[in-house]
Amino acid sequence: MARRNNTLQSPVQMIDPQDQQITFDQAVKSFVLHNRARNLSPNSIEFYEYNLRYLQKVFIEQGIPLAFQTITGKQIKHHFTGYMLDKGLASNTVNGRLKSCKAFFSYLYEEKMIAHNIAEQFDLVIGEKKMIQTLTKEQVLHLLNQPDRKTFSGLRDYTLMMLLLETGMRIGECIALEVDDVNIKEGEVRIKLGKGRKARRVPIQKTCIQILKNYLAERGELETKSLFVNIDDNPLHRRTIQENIQEYGQMAKITSARVSPHTFRHTMAKFYVINGGDIFTLQQILGHSSLEMVRYYVELFSTDIHQQHQKYSPVENMGLVRKAR
Repeated sequence: MARRNNTLQSPVQMIDPQDQQITFDQAVKSFVLHNRARNLSPNSIEFYEYNLRYLQKVFIEQGIPLAFQTITGKQIKHHFTGYMLDKGLASNTVNGRLKSCKAFFSYLYEEKMIAHNIAEQFDLVIGEKKMIQTLTKEQVLHLLNQPDRKTFSGLRDYTLMMLLLETGMRIGECIALEVDDVNIKEGEVRIKLGKGRKARRVPIQKTCIQILKNYLAERGELETKSLFVNIDDNPLHRRTIQENIQEYGQMAKITSARVSPHTFRHTMAKFYVINGGDIFTLQQILGHSSLEMVRYYVELFSTDIHQQHQKYSPVENMGLVRKAR
């Protein structure tokens, strides 16, 4: 039997991912699905997609071909980073968008959709750290006096602000709280949906515990598990909390700082540091993945460093040198 001809008349073409006509939109959708499979939070996924759409908008605006297979690190630096800096965007905003791009192109490289990982070809920008806005003790007291605690909504808002100040939790963590997350007996609040989907337990002390007990008694048993509800017994929305706190700030005539849920987080960190708390415990309470931010808190808020040094100076306390007569 004659051997067949080993040369195919219609050879099957091997598909190279780089030769496929995958559009930028398709690549972004693939990246979104990848992040869902990684179980990233909806906020993180939305953040990535928004920033990639912003990259798309900027490139289209400048007439740059948006083929992700041919985008270079140089183009990102000159036409994206440079564009944002020329617009006067804050370094944090610029870096957030660049980090999204780095994650995107790293994913494309791992999936062999691009030949080179251009995420390694552009850097984040160096920016000055801005002074964090916090509230003074007097401002906190004045702010907490604004809600009308004779009403359910006033008691709720008062409780919510006290909890933010006690724990330093993020607004997203606060609105995700359920009644069962508050452990009155153990004196702690369980945060199940922290940043990066990392759960943690945050201690609360007797004053905050009593305030929560009072609120829970007024809240009563409801169908919803959400801790904070409106007068229709539905879960409280993020925007409602933001607007209410902002309004209380206006009522308290606070103009030196932006009054927001995140201002409570920074204020909690400030007083924790000033009162002598250590950075490792603060890191756990706030749910920071690294010590970078809490070290910055110490740098900013250790205003009494000279007094502390005077109090704890080894030389002064050991009496190594006799006082001059």
